[in-house]
Amino acid sequence: MSNPLATASASCRLSNEPGRALLTIRGQHVVTDSPPTLGGPNEAANPVEMLLAALAGCATFVCERAAQEMDIPLESVSVTVAGDFDPRGVCGEAVDPRFQSFKLRLALEGPDAAQRESLLQAFKTRCPVYATLSRAAPVDIMLA
Repeated sequence: MSNPLATASASCRLSNEPGRALLTIRGQHVVTDSPPTLGGPNEAANPVEMLLAALAGCATFVCERAAQEMDIPLESVSVTVAGDFDPRGVCGEAVDPRFQSFKLRLALEGPDAAQRESLLQAFKTRCPVYATLSRAAPVDIMLA
């Protein structure tokens, strides 16, 4: 018998301000908006940035949990993610709007080199956001 799948969900609705929307996730609310080129106020994270933040957050928590499970000393985790895409596609031009590549910098303080590599492998095999995005575009990982 296979294990049941977990389901994550989110909803989004426009607010009363053009270019701004309200995301609802497990009863919690997050404001998102668009950059000025798309008519937004540019005062909150946009959906593209939230996708990158999801990868950074997932990497952080997977490394934290894996370090606990493997009894690896972990003083801090710092993750920075960037992604390259052609913004003309978002604006309606006939170009591919998807991310072409991602760059992830993973800094782990506390573990030795072998332990850092173990945590990197745990991240690569356990993070659902990484597993999804790495199949869509290359992810260049720098272990600091």
